[in-house]
Amino acid sequence: MSSDPFNSGILERIKQASETDNLDAAANAIFGPTVDKYGEEFEDLKNDLQKADMDILYRTYVSKMFLYSSFAFILGSVAGIGVTVYGSMSLPEAVRYLFGVPLAFSLVTFGFMYLYPSQKAKRRKKNIDDNLPFALNHLGAIATSGIPPKSMFELLNTFDEYEGISDEAGEISRRVNVFGEDLTTALKQVAEKSPSEDWAEVLFGIVSTVETGGDLKSYLQEKSDEALFEYNQQRKKEIQKLSTYASFYTAILIAAPVFLVVVLAVMNLLGGTIGGFAIRDLMWLGVHVIIPAINALFVVFLALTVD
Repeated sequence: MSSDPFNSGILERIKQASETDNLDAAANAIFGPTVDKYGEEFEDLKNDLQKADMDILYRTYVSKMFLYSSFAFILGSVAGIGVTVYGSMSLPEAVRYLFGVPLAFSLVTFGFMYLYPSQKAKRRKKNIDDNLPFALNHLGAIATSGIPPKSMFELLNTFDEYEGISDEAGEISRRVNVFGEDLTTALKQVAEKSPSEDWAEVLFGIVSTVETGGDLKSYLQEKSDEALFEYNQQRKKEIQKLSTYASFYTAILIAAPVFLVVVLAVMNLLGGTIGGFAIRDLMWLGVHVIIPAINALFVVFLALTVD
């Protein structure tokens, strides 16, 4: 067999993987050639990895996706066999467990690893966008003092309260000071990988201003005012939305349940049933199950709709 890992068969790949104690290297040895051949199928994942700022190569991550999914399939097979052996099942049920459980384990693992970078990129985007108005205001103040653009980002990197933006500023400084890139090249590279379109627009704007000899202080002040205005407008919309939700909550989840409990209490004094259920049982079900469940759903709704 060929010793070329890009051209070797599956048995040789497994042999190469067994000779290393590094999981990343093992994943690359087994599935790397497959990723090289079908890599275009995961192009969106490659972009998500960049925007999520995950410290892992695209080839390695996809290889680990396949490796972990294979482990999950083996684990699911063991679980399926165990359930089948000790469950005394009929043949159709046994077949469903023997094939269904490993497939489910594998698909869940693969799906989780496939979606994780995009979810992390979305969290980074939200973090950067939330801190952008304040970071721009700070950058504008720094620029007013006459500090060179390169030093502006070095200084911004020291402020941890800006979180994602501080990390981006640190990446710019590292590219300039460690890798020897000029400032405009570093800004372009970071902007292209940033998950936030607004922050990327600011960085490209700084590049344009620097290259054309424009007034960087005026540009940053203008972007800062614009970002703060949009931030305040967004907060006003969120407050109005919360006010509407509060009115809805008061009417549906406070007043209505109280009214219903009072009505059921009166009906309980008169006796009788509703739909075959005793009034007392319906009161207990409503107070201890239905009302808490609706409140929990409302909390989930708020978490999904309110920034």
